Parts: sequence; C-alpha cells; structure tokens
Amino acid sequence: MDFKQIEAFINVAKYRSFSKAAEAVFLSQPTISTHINSLENELDVVLFDRYGKDVQLTPAGILFYDYAINMYNTRNQAFQSIAEFYKKIEGELFLASSTTPTRSVLPEIMGGFTKKFPQVNYRISEMSSNDVISSLLRSEAELGIVGKVIDNDRLIYYELTDDNLVLITPATEKYAKIKDDSVELKSILTEKFILREKNSATRQIFESALENNGLSIAKLNVLSTVNGIDTALQLVKYGLGVTVLSKDAAKEYVDYGMVKSFFIKELPLLRKIYLVKCEKRTLSPQAKAFEAFTLSLYNS
Repeated sequence: MDFKQIEAFINVAKYRSFSKAAEAVFLSQPTISTHINSLENELDVVLFDRYGKDVQLTPAGILFYDYAINMYNTRNQAFQSIAEFYKKIEGELFLASSTTPTRSVLPEIMGGFTKKFPQVNYRISEMSSNDVISSLLRSEAELGIVGKVIDNDRLIYYELTDDNLVLITPATEKYAKIKDDSVELKSILTEKFILREKNSATRQIFESALENNGLSIAKLNVLSTVNGIDTALQLVKYGLGVTVLSKDAAKEYVDYGMVKSFFIKELPLLRKIYLVKCEKRTLSPQAKAFEAFTLSLYNS
C-alpha cells in the first residue's frame, strides 16, 4: 500500500468518478483504476461499487475512508513539519472565500502577502459563506474569509473589518439628481430588485433588516436572483433594476460612473468580515504565515 493508492482512493470517493479523480491529480484514468485495483487486491475487499460512470463506496470502502484520510493527513503533516522546521514559507495555500470578501479584501491581503512570501501560490475557491464553512470542516480549505458567523464549536473567527451594504442603482437621471448619499426605504419599495442567492450573507442581512422594519422579501418586486456580484452589477448597469451589495465590492462600478450607490436610511446594513479557521487543524506554514499577516494588516 502506498500513498499514491491512498490519494487515488480519497479522490475517487470525493468525486464519485474515476475520470474526475484522475483530472484532480493530473493522472490518467487507467492509472487511477490501477491504483484502486491494487488497493482492493491488497485489502481483499471491494471498495467501490461501479455503476457506469458513477461509483459509490461499499460498506468496506466507507470503513476504510477514515483510515485513508488519517494516513493522508499524517503524511502531509510530516512534510509540513519539516518545511516549518526549515522556515520555508512556500507551496500551495488553499483559501475559501465568500463572494464579497473575494472582491473587497482578499486582493489587498494577497498583494501584500505575495510581496513578502513570493514562493507561495494559491488555490482560491469563491463560494457562499455556508460553503466556505463546509469546506473548512471537511479539512479542504485551510483558511476562510466570510461575511457572517456560523456558530460551530470547531471554528475560530477573527474580525477583520467593517463592510457596508448599500443600494446600487442605475446611473440614470432619476438617481443622478439625488444629492444626498442616502434614500428612504419607502422610495425604493416599488423598484425592481435583483437579489443575491438565498444562502448569501448579503441576502440574509438584507432580509433581516427588512424584517426588523415589518417587511419581507416577498413584498418586493423581485426581477431576478443571481449568484454573483458582477451579474447583479451588470443588470443594474443596464437599467434592469436595483440591488443591495457591499459598497466596497461595487466601488469600481461606482467610481467609473456605471452605477450609483446609496445608504438606505431606515436599514442598518453594516456587517463584519471575518477570517475563519478550524480550531484544532494544524495549519501549513504558508497558512500560518497568511493568518498572521492578515491579522496584523487589519489589527495594526
């Protein structure tokens, strides 16, 4: 039994596909199949049931999975310990970030960190805050950046900065003539709204603020629900409606005059951006360095 077989097993279990597992580790599908067959022969069990292109763990496979993860993590920790011993801050860093922080804070952090540690490269997954947390709990991403706290005893959150949510409108004459930096809630209730997806922290904060004012999303004229900030901004830019987004995330569009932004007087739409990690996970040297750099950047 070798670690190539273990890695092949973990990836086939993860992707439920020999071909996708092969793509993930840059090997051919026959090589992955050979690794799995060798492992099954050595253990004298069938680890996967094959259903055409789809595969599922057998009961024996499910039992072996936890052992495989432990062996894989132990090997990685051994290499990480050696790297840390020699103070080498290099290699891949897997970060998970929710949509707004990916635009508003992550570029600044990465810019400064890369100047200090040029040998580090990144794998960044942009996803909802809920999915960021799931990735951390599955021991996939090492660090996450999110716009809300999801209670879990296994997680530690570090407050980084404030994030204001604002109303984003087309840059039409109707809004251009508004000289104030805020609008009244009642003045926008008849507008067509472009909303973020339901599990977005931005959407949830907006919904909560509406409910505190006796309103609900159901009472708004919702034109569309979108998964990304850029999609929402483009739809607003072309006059299809208004949206509520992070002021920092929309800054470029506002600065170039493509859209306008306003605070909503009755809605306190201020939230925090957090760095989050699993409390008991041993971070790689590059993740430890990234954590320390990020906290020093925002707490100096």
